[in-house]
Amino acid sequence: MRKCVEIDFVRSVLMAIVILVHVVNFGTLHPDFKTSMFTFFMPAFLIITGYLVNVEKSPRDFSLYLMRITLPYAIMVTAFSLMSLFLPVRDGLTELSVAAIAERLFVTSIGPYWFFYDMIVCGVAYYVAFHFLGKRLGVASRLALFAFLLYVEASLIPLLTFGDASLYLIGVALRQLGVPFLKAFMPSPYALLPFLMLIMQRDLWNKWLCLLLPFFAISFLVWCRGVTPTRLRNLMDYAGRNTLPIYIFHPIFTMVSKFYLPLFAFDPTGITHAAVTILLGFVGSLAIALLLDKLGLSRVFGTKALLR
Repeated sequence: MRKCVEIDFVRSVLMAIVILVHVVNFGTLHPDFKTSMFTFFMPAFLIITGYLVNVEKSPRDFSLYLMRITLPYAIMVTAFSLMSLFLPVRDGLTELSVAAIAERLFVTSIGPYWFFYDMIVCGVAYYVAFHFLGKRLGVASRLALFAFLLYVEASLIPLLTFGDASLYLIGVALRQLGVPFLKAFMPSPYALLPFLMLIMQRDLWNKWLCLLLPFFAISFLVWCRGVTPTRLRNLMDYAGRNTLPIYIFHPIFTMVSKFYLPLFAFDPTGITHAAVTILLGFVGSLAIALLLDKLGLSRVFGTKALLR
């Protein structure tokens, strides 16, 4: 598959929204806006993730791919669970025990790391369906097998919903059918119009919008890349290539943001505080990743280098 730099740009914007919705003060001040964001940004991430996963790898190489997701998931969920004993974390632990941490790891998760869980279980089903069960079958049959395995997982695993499984499946189907990214998400400024029209329909937020809005959102963002100044575009492309370490470490900065919130009392909208936190989330997460790479500690997360 041809490298598509537009994907990196889109992922950087989606990552900024991830950080935004985890800024507690902003969500408190703008609850409806925060809720509306959930109708498209994580669905878009799931579609893009399914599109990018490569099941043509050998079992060893695909196992390494899974390990680079599983280790960060296990480490950060465990760390987040322990921190929740002392910090105000939603759905935090009330007691320290092996059973309580295991419950967070395998059943409910904590913080934003449920997305890694979905990547793991969906990736396993994808590889099994295409590399083992359906290796000699046509694409349609392999997609059907994959869909069946996904929905079996969704019926048995509490963290994976049927909606999330379907979004991942859409991304996989686009890739397996050979649809180029820029054909699936053709750039257009007018994609913003139906996006805005639909996202304002509050009564539809928990229904079919999550399957449709990502296409309008991504198409608009791809167009935005073409009109973004070169220097800023390059920075966003770089951040988009490195969303993994940003996703891993950004909760550190959203939690810290509570302590410097009083400095932004001059802005009752909370927008300035949120913007600074997003910037710190990007820069700080990349700085942590760079430090770990330099010290050779990225191997703890199953990779030689976190930064690409």
